[in-house]
Amino acid sequence: MIHTEVGPCFLGRALFISTEKIEVGVTLDVGPRIILLRKPGGENILFGDREDQINKDVSAIYGKGAMWHIYGGHRIWLSPEEEKTYYPDNEPVAYEVVGNEVSFRPAVWKVHDVQTELILRFTAPDAFDVEMRATNCGKGDKDLCLWGLTVMKCGGTLRVDLSREDTGYLANRNLVLWHYTDVRDERLTLENDAVIVKSNPKATKAFKLGIYNKQINAEYRYGDATFVKRYAAEEGQYPDYCCNFETYTSDLIHEVESLSPIRSVQPGETLCHLEHWSLQ
Repeated sequence: MIHTEVGPCFLGRALFISTEKIEVGVTLDVGPRIILLRKPGGENILFGDREDQINKDVSAIYGKGAMWHIYGGHRIWLSPEEEKTYYPDNEPVAYEVVGNEVSFRPAVWKVHDVQTELILRFTAPDAFDVEMRATNCGKGDKDLCLWGLTVMKCGGTLRVDLSREDTGYLANRNLVLWHYTDVRDERLTLENDAVIVKSNPKATKAFKLGIYNKQINAEYRYGDATFVKRYAAEEGQYPDYCCNFETYTSDLIHEVESLSPIRSVQPGETLCHLEHWSLQ
């Protein structure tokens, strides 16, 4: 069902994967990043940092000259966020194609002693699963939380469902805000069953919020395309006051983010987190 081909992108080489309804590109010289997502011949809806506008000097942790770059697109990260999570994944990525499944494996993360892996499993012409893995390569147990950040182009509209479960006397929804988030921000609309965030390239400050829902259904509309990310919550402790979904936007980007529970992972053990994507 899928066709694969190695070709150039602004970050060096990429593996391009296509079906009759979608085109996907994943970087091979850095990352990995899912750097391309579009309908055939359509506009890429993922942000690409061609001018390297978002970066961070991490030499204090990872050695002289080490720089983290957002690059754009979808990446695997670890939460809770701290300086160490800005891992400079600037080395080549190995990949393997088996049937309708493609896996990408970068080098072991230094300092973290964690091996990440990104697996794309195509399930329909317009849909695929995105599985993220982190294996503990160290000698002791590690508390790990997988964080899937999909960096979209700014200027679209995100809608994510809120819980409508009848929980009696107990709360059924949470709304988590960051210190720089203005609750009066015009980009935010709250409904009883959804949060809506419209990103704006003319925005002057950043905005971020998080929620928890047992079944996450997030849709990001950009132009004539709608990106859909779905996944189920697992039992366990979540970071950021119990968030399994977060969104961040500035004048450049709009992130659609998922989080796994925080798990104690033994040496050699692998933590997995699964998202279901489609492009409509």
